[in-house]
Amino acid sequence: MSTRCGLWVPDTLIRQPVELQFRRPPSVIPGFLKTLLDRRPGRLEEGLTCPRIEGTVERLAWTAASLRRYSQVCGFPASDALPLPFPHIAAAGLHMQMLLHPEFPVRLPGLIHVWHRIQNIVSLQGNDGLTISAWIDGHEDVDSGAQFCLHTELRQGGEPVWQEQTGFLARSARRGRPGRRPAEKPDDVEYDRVGHWRADADIGRRYARVSRDYNPIHLSARTARPFGFPAAIAHGMWSLARCVAELQSQTALDPGQVDVRFRRPVLLPAELVLEAGQGGAGQLAFRLIDGVSSAVYLEGKISG
Repeated sequence: MSTRCGLWVPDTLIRQPVELQFRRPPSVIPGFLKTLLDRRPGRLEEGLTCPRIEGTVERLAWTAASLRRYSQVCGFPASDALPLPFPHIAAAGLHMQMLLHPEFPVRLPGLIHVWHRIQNIVSLQGNDGLTISAWIDGHEDVDSGAQFCLHTELRQGGEPVWQEQTGFLARSARRGRPGRRPAEKPDDVEYDRVGHWRADADIGRRYARVSRDYNPIHLSARTARPFGFPAAIAHGMWSLARCVAELQSQTALDPGQVDVRFRRPVLLPAELVLEAGQGGAGQLAFRLIDGVSSAVYLEGKISG
């Protein structure tokens, strides 16, 4: 057995990396159509893993109008500076092509977004000279299945300016494999209420129009029910972005890094409450909860 980037990789299954190159970001929408014909298994089969899949886009660009629409939907003030989570949607087409590649061992529908980390190395004011690269390599066995980590990096003038890691889970019958992470210890944080808003039933469609993430589970109750949801669910990245926007407005914090774990989906419509408190190492801990039941939707930490 070998390990790469902390992930478990059977020696017999190490294959040549897959390299995908694009001059401009590929479109997301054709990818969603392709998922309708995807016949890959929904669970990682015994003995399989993901070979290294790399993708690059030579020129990343967006319009001022698309940035403005994103900021409006997510609650960020109008500004020339990029909101911390914004580059994620600029990379969405590249991510889609990588996860739809035949060498990725499970189908895209059914993957669960379980955690996310974003780091701003340099405050971005525009998109001149930006390139983007992403890679996924191997997997990690956890109690509930196989976990994959998708890395993304923006570069300007050859230097990294923004980085992201996205954790996805494919459920599996396997348990207790090498690489399993120990249970997380809860932080001793005293939370105060710092924000409250309503996520309307159409927020999935509104965010889809700016992110191009037209996954049917986010669009309406009718399109979400075949996937086991009684109503449409909010995009995890919208929930993350909305929390960051609110924390910026309440604390005047210029976020440099955010770490989030998604605990349960937000069924739409929903009354949402944001709570925050001082965490360790100078970080601000926060969580998004249901305004009626107090169920926790996501928990995270943010630092300047």
